Amino acid sequence: MKKYDLAIIGGGISGLSAALILSAGIKEKESMKGKSIAVFDAGGSDALKAKFFNAPGLKQGTSGKKAIQKLTKQVESYGVVELFDNRIVEIIKENEFFIIKTKKDKEFTASNLLLATGFRSWDIKGLELPIKPFTRTDNSSRVALEHTEYKVSDNIYVCGLLADVSSHYPIVAGTGAQAAINIMYDWTGEWIVIHDK
Repeated sequence: MKKYDLAIIGGGISGLSAALILSAGIKEKESMKGKSIAVFDAGGSDALKAKFFNAPGLKQGTSGKKAIQKLTKQVESYGVVELFDNRIVEIIKENEFFIIKTKKDKEFTASNLLLATGFRSWDIKGLELPIKPFTRTDNSSRVALEHTEYKVSDNIYVCGLLADVSSHYPIVAGTGAQAAINIMYDWTGEWIVIHDK
C-alpha cells in the first residue's frame, strides 16, 4: 500500500492550487525534501462547467476545463505530486495514518488529508467531520466544514468551497494556496512562501 505525507482529495481549482504551492516548496526548500503528495480526483469539479471572465491570470472566456488543464500541467511540471483519476469512497483513521479507499478498489495511506471536494455533499464514508450548512447560498443541500485557518482537526485540512468561501476562481485558488502554506508550516515550523526567482 503506497503511503503519502499528504493526500489531497479533490483536483479542482483549490486542490490543484494547493498541490502547486506544495510542489514548489518540496522542490525548492531543503526542509521539505522527500515529502510525498497524491491528488485524487473524480472529475466532478463545478469549475469544469464554468467560463472565467474575471479570473486574474486567465484570458477572458477561458473554460473551466482549460483552467484545470493548465493548473494540472503546472503541478506536473515539478514532478513531485502523483495524480490519480479515482473517486474516494472511504477514509479510515488508523493510529497516525489515514487509510484511503477508492472506487477502483485500491488503497493508499496518508499522514495528512487536504479535503477539496467542493460543497455539493460529503459522501465519503469513515471520517467523522464537523459538517455544517454552507453559508453563502440559500440552497440547504450545500455543505461546508468547520475549521480554523483551514485546519479541521489534527492532520486534516480543508480548502475551496468546502471551507465555506465564495465561489470565485481567485478565492477558491487562494484557499488552496493558504492551506498549503499552513501545511508546510505544520511540517517544518517555518512560514514558507515560494516566490519567483
